[in-house]
Amino acid sequence: MGRSHIRSRRNSDPTGYGFSLEELPSPLDPAVLFGDAARTMPLEIEIGSGKGTFLVAEGEARPDTLFLGIERARRYWLYAADRLRRRERGNSRILRGDAVEALAALPEAVASGLHIYFPDPWPKRRHARRRLLLNPEFLAGIERALAPGGLLRVVTDAADYFDAIGESLSDRDRLRGVPYEPPASARPGELAGSNFERKYRIEGRPIHAFAARRTAPDRASGAPEQIRDAVR
Repeated sequence: MGRSHIRSRRNSDPTGYGFSLEELPSPLDPAVLFGDAARTMPLEIEIGSGKGTFLVAEGEARPDTLFLGIERARRYWLYAADRLRRRERGNSRILRGDAVEALAALPEAVASGLHIYFPDPWPKRRHARRRLLLNPEFLAGIERALAPGGLLRVVTDAADYFDAIGESLSDRDRLRGVPYEPPASARPGELAGSNFERKYRIEGRPIHAFAARRTAPDRASGAPEQIRDAVR
């Protein structure tokens, strides 16, 4: 399944809202991105932010929380950063770089939430290793970044990918499946509220979602439950 194409705006300006991971110190102190607010406000991370729809909408819906997007593609990163700047979303930022490297650079237990909405499913078998959540290194990064009690949300339109995600998490002892609840910025009937979801619902595609909570270090968990298989 292909992802949408985007043309960068002319004179796009990421200043103050878009940062390149390779140009930042490691380990990465969130205060470099958010200033003093990083000391007092909870932080949530979105992996694969695309055009920045979630960062804009969720940042507006929850002004008491910081949101950090991670996006590898420069054209999407630049678009999203410029969008955040123009909307003056002071509690949202976006990093350009690899998700595994970004999670490794951030402090341990830094995030109270982690969002992954409609990641590229890489449907061809030879590309399967590129799928998010199927790589043990990436899974370890998620577990490391989430604070105990932190919530992972994943939404996808690819049924086989959804099943594969559940399988990849089945032997993890730090994530426990919990009932899925949409983010605050999702519209009624939506699971994520992303551009992809709105497009795919018009096309009639089934949408799949689940959530898992990071357990305390001394508490083992069972396999995450595939909580919701929604067709709307």
